[in-house]
Amino acid sequence: MKQFTRWTGVSFAAVAASMFVMTATPSPAQEWLDSLEPRVLKLADFSGDPKANFGAAMVKWEEAITEFTKGKITFENYWSASLLNATNVLQGVGDGVADVGLIIPSYFPKQMPVASWFFGFGAALSGSTVHDVAAGGATSLEFGLTYKPLVEEYASLNLRLLQGTSTPAYNLLCNKPISSLDEAKGKRARAIGAVWSESAEALGMTTVSIAYNEAYEGLQRGVFDCMVLNPNQLVIGSVFKDVAPEYVPVTMAQLQSSSWVINLDTWNSFPKELQEFITKQNVIAAANIWKGYLQIEGKVGDAITAGEVRVNDASQLEPVVAAQRAKFVENMAASAPASVEDAPGLIKSYQERVAYWTKALVDMGQPLVERNPEAVMKAFTGLDKVDLTPFVEKYEGEMLPAFLQQ
Repeated sequence: MKQFTRWTGVSFAAVAASMFVMTATPSPAQEWLDSLEPRVLKLADFSGDPKANFGAAMVKWEEAITEFTKGKITFENYWSASLLNATNVLQGVGDGVADVGLIIPSYFPKQMPVASWFFGFGAALSGSTVHDVAAGGATSLEFGLTYKPLVEEYASLNLRLLQGTSTPAYNLLCNKPISSLDEAKGKRARAIGAVWSESAEALGMTTVSIAYNEAYEGLQRGVFDCMVLNPNQLVIGSVFKDVAPEYVPVTMAQLQSSSWVINLDTWNSFPKELQEFITKQNVIAAANIWKGYLQIEGKVGDAITAGEVRVNDASQLEPVVAAQRAKFVENMAASAPASVEDAPGLIKSYQERVAYWTKALVDMGQPLVERNPEAVMKAFTGLDKVDLTPFVEKYEGEMLPAFLQQ
């Protein structure tokens, strides 16, 4: 009743006119959307199709943005290197050939010295899949979005990092059993990159450089003996279980990190409200990729259960590679780019954050997995049941405020 008494003495026409003005005048929350020009953004993914782990996560990311903008921002997708491949995507997104793209920074050591150097942090992991994917990925994303030299390096290339994720640990996929240092000695392993080749060499193996598209036949013919690779490639992609059924779960570095970037001019053209929404969606997309990795890795458990893949005992190998990986991370200080100040301090900080997020998972009921055949097999078969929701909620609550300030 009080509301109506305020209108006493005011004509109905005046009230109606005032109501029309209130309805016709956009609220501040809508002004940015009303002034937003419709656009179609091009997304380039060289790694796969929309059903693959990255593609599925980014399609959801796109759908959320299109819905939030009431259809004003839509996407045109180019999958499987149909627009830009792995080696020209950096310049292609920076030049605006595509607005959004997937890059692997280590492919561009000259243009991205800091991000390429960070690649070495892939050696700072536990070997326990859930923890390496979620805690390792969380730490990678945290530093990627907040460490100033990294942010500035992307900006110098006319790019902004959206989100980056890290794979599970790489292991050995072999065509013959390896459960001891004697059995490993002299074996030939395909390992591309020092972060992996040094681990193989620590076991007494000889590393070889062979094109990926020639690897299947090379294993089949015995040209070399092992792949240093993510175990999910036993059952997806090239399906190496047919030519490398001996799985040796010795913990080698994860691939760090696969990074989704956006053209900086495109990003700067967005209103603050849209930038903040996309930042939140970036975390969601990263989490969806973490979950996707667990689902994919779980398929290895099916192959093990079916007897298609045999788990070798890596207990003699694990301490040797663990010591080598620790030394590798420690030695990163000597090769740090000039823009990385206090490299030893940064390395310590990074490891502390990995430990922090790993502990968060443990506290949520996700114990670290031992590296023996029984524990590895049990872990694989349970990966598709892992619920990362509490971890993602904790991560969003703690890190989103910092990401939104960038």
